[in-house]
Amino acid sequence: SGKRTRIRTFEAFNRPQPEAAAAGEAVGFTLQEQIYVARGELAALSHERRPEISSRLRVSLFWLGRQPLVKKKDYLLKLGSARVTMRLEAVHRVIDASNLESSDQKDRVERHEVAECTLVCQRAIAFDLADAIAATSRFVIIDAFEISGGGIIREALSDRQEGVREKVLLREYKWEPSGIAPERRAARFA
Repeated sequence: SGKRTRIRTFEAFNRPQPEAAAAGEAVGFTLQEQIYVARGELAALSHERRPEISSRLRVSLFWLGRQPLVKKKDYLLKLGSARVTMRLEAVHRVIDASNLESSDQKDRVERHEVAECTLVCQRAIAFDLADAIAATSRFVIIDAFEISGGGIIREALSDRQEGVREKVLLREYKWEPSGIAPERRAARFA
């Protein structure tokens, strides 16, 4: 969402309120401003690199599904707590794990193959690239309620909504609260 805020407090279950939290701990936190945080959004420190956001992803994946990964079929992609419907857009290269033969002429990924592909998600998701933070670049693909594949995100590709997202992020970054009191605004507009 690009919204900025500060952490007011950390919350922990059945123990004293911590002053800080580290990776692997089960904690919650409250924010200074009341903002809506949607499922799958990532938080980052303001001085660190922002997570990537896109609906088109260049990935390296392995396929274990009984049915091949094919175009024009919907799959569920899970990355962290984000869940989004996705489709295979293109297969760039496939390696057969049993004999290590490589092909760039395939349009599907068969069982036990490793591939470099482009995936298109139904909506944009937040993630990091595998080179930056591996943990938030890993995903799994669900087909017919079974985990059928998984992989890492190599590159964020441009999509149709990229320009709109940039304008929204800029608006949120430079947001200025109104100087008009709520009572005065209510009196004017009834």
